[in-house]
Amino acid sequence: MEENFTGKIKEFEDKARSMWQGQWLSMFLLSILMIIFGLLVFFMPGLSIATFVIMFGAFAIVVGLVQLWQTVTIKDGNWWVRLLGAIVAFAAGVGVILWPGISALSLLYVIAFFFILFGTMQVISSIELSRVFAGEWLYFISGILGIIVGILLVLNPQTGAIALAQTIGIFAVADGIILGVLALKLQGTMNKVFGIVDQALEPEKMDTDKKTA
Repeated sequence: MEENFTGKIKEFEDKARSMWQGQWLSMFLLSILMIIFGLLVFFMPGLSIATFVIMFGAFAIVVGLVQLWQTVTIKDGNWWVRLLGAIVAFAAGVGVILWPGISALSLLYVIAFFFILFGTMQVISSIELSRVFAGEWLYFISGILGIIVGILLVLNPQTGAIALAQTIGIFAVADGIILGVLALKLQGTMNKVFGIVDQALEPEKMDTDKKTA
């Protein structure tokens, strides 16, 4: 009976470890992607519309892939938020690439609504994350930041190309740094929790080994 209980705890630990491993890795990957995209946009403000479309389209598609990976690997009640995020990202990325001769104004609105919708999903995810992790406020801030930038773009559609590029670049870098810090905090917390669990199970494991011997 005791061995069966210990086995169930170990099985649960393995599933939880796999879930949170996927969470922090995908979050860290997304942070690197955001920073690279932000730096490219910020330091190359003279990009043509066609080049910017390809860059944003590729960025959004990769974000969608990361969200899809999280949907598959993280088994919790928030899977639908990540799936919706993946759909939004894919729609934005594929949409701008396949939109022939998209205007600067149309591209601005696509990017703005992408930031707003994606930021809203991050806020929702942060509420779920707050039940198990104390650093969720970083994810909340990341989502709010995206919503604010999206709204600012919608309210200022005549923003110049350079100002637009710098705004998006600064946001992407800042958001990437926040997500990177959150990912590392999540990994640290995960290692501490599972370390404690392993220590608690170690005596029982030794007793089981002695009985088997």
